Amino acid sequence: MPLLLILAMGVFVWMLWTYRARQRTKHCRWRADRSRDTAAGHYFVCVSCGAETFCADNTPPAVCLNPGRPGR
Repeated sequence: MPLLLILAMGVFVWMLWTYRARQRTKHCRWRADRSRDTAAGHYFVCVSCGAETFCADNTPPAVCLNPGRPGR
């Protein structure tokens, strides 16, 4: 019984952690704009909030970069 309780608590903590991690970019949809790429990085635009940024690697940002967005 104690093992089942520990397992249930672990699953609950995991679910809470993944939920909170997704809230930072829940509504952001990053799209690459290859016409604006430079040697310094790749250019990304969020079609949801309008944020724009350069990233050194080919991956979009992991957080919302719009300063006017509530809950940031």
